[in-house]
Amino acid sequence: MKSLRGLLAAVLLAAFPLLVLAFVGGIVALEVLALRHNVFTAVKLGIITVPVGWILLKTLLTVERATDDDIPGVEVTPEDQPSLWALVRELADEAGTRPPDEIHLDADVNAAVTERTSWLGLRVLRRRMIIGVPLIMGLRQDQFRAVLAHELGHYSNKDTRFSALTYRGRKSIARVVNGLGREGYFERFVGWLFKQYAKLYFMVSMSVCRNQELAADAVSARLAGTDAAASALREIEALAVTWRFFMNNYAAIGWDAGYLPDRFGEGYRALLTDPTRAEQMEEMRQNPPEEKTSRWDTHPATRDRVATLEAGTRFPVRSGGERQAAELLTGAEKMLDEALFAVFSDEAHTKRRTDWQSLVAIGRRHAAAEAAAEVLGERTLDMALDLLDAGRHEELSDPASKPPAGAGSRARREFAAASVRGRLAVVVHAALTDVGAGRWSLSWSGPAPFVLDEPLEEQLAPALDEAAAAESDTAPLRALLTAAGVPAGYRPSLTLVRS
Repeated sequence: MKSLRGLLAAVLLAAFPLLVLAFVGGIVALEVLALRHNVFTAVKLGIITVPVGWILLKTLLTVERATDDDIPGVEVTPEDQPSLWALVRELADEAGTRPPDEIHLDADVNAAVTERTSWLGLRVLRRRMIIGVPLIMGLRQDQFRAVLAHELGHYSNKDTRFSALTYRGRKSIARVVNGLGREGYFERFVGWLFKQYAKLYFMVSMSVCRNQELAADAVSARLAGTDAAASALREIEALAVTWRFFMNNYAAIGWDAGYLPDRFGEGYRALLTDPTRAEQMEEMRQNPPEEKTSRWDTHPATRDRVATLEAGTRFPVRSGGERQAAELLTGAEKMLDEALFAVFSDEAHTKRRTDWQSLVAIGRRHAAAEAAAEVLGERTLDMALDLLDAGRHEELSDPASKPPAGAGSRARREFAAASVRGRLAVVVHAALTDVGAGRWSLSWSGPAPFVLDEPLEEQLAPALDEAAAAESDTAPLRALLTAAGVPAGYRPSLTLVRS
């Protein structure tokens, strides 16, 4: 059944050029016939059919065209990373296949193999393996062995032989469907016909891809052990979530302020080894999130892949796999930095670099200054406190938060108090940071805490409460700000002044 689906996918792909040529030939025949009878009719027909024929013909020429697409990340040679190359070659030999010609390290929680081919996949020009450094830094060696064995399994099963062609075929069919206009009956008919063809081709080719993944999983279990292969799949799910969290909440925390960390790898390792984060990752391993899959997915759901592995032949795990996979790399943390900057935008190269503690302080200070400027508008901090003294709380509250219709003045102040308390705290935090009395501290266990000098730590919360209350008293907060050195007429500035 699997081989039948693979054959059907190949037939559908091979039939696509024939279908295109049949339409183009039909268009040409119609034009020739029309020219023999009436030139005016031929011109009108050509306005409709020639653009369609050109789109079809141009698409056909892209299907087999070999491309040298940029490979992400940094290429590493056997001299650069001898232990990594030795492991890949060992596993390739055990899988009964030729090892890759190139290994690239990138900044994704993933691994992949490709083959550059010609002659419809019959001739292999070059093999490449791409390995994500975040993956290496988060896996044990037995799990990493399973990942590599899975990818090499695609080679030994010859999955990659036609994958580039199949991928270009999917793109070409999609380009036909998207490129055809929806004006006129003929274009709509051709578009509908190719859309049905695309649905059939995608459904069959995706089914083949999913079967190829399960077959590669079987190679992974055989070469690394069933438990290693299954645990690697679970671990990758947890690592992917952790990596996204790291990039969004830590690595990019100083982006808007113009800063990036000087050592990405150091921070990622710190996050992975933080006790609180380690507990969260263990929870994800034990209770992975539900995956929504469809017949268009190229990979089966992780839970289905694990279940298939555990229901199959049991292979023992190789000894000595408890060590970290990062030990196989020379300078894993440095390689992560290089891989990231190989795929970053040009804008990233203009950012200044700083240590993690400074990065968090700068990034959170910048975000606080932006938020404070939005709260104050054209006002100063003193002017905002004057509004509270005058009972005009609504002017400082969240504009999206509206009191109930018909509420009295006190009820309106009470309704606005909670919003005012939070927004006023943002402004005060920015002010205290700018005079050096407060700062955000790096924490890998959760959001960066705002730390105040004593005795401000104990005084600030009650002072904010009193200032934001319906019967506002801003005197304690004003006294605190004066004692901390916040100048009269304070307004936040987005410009960061570094000493």
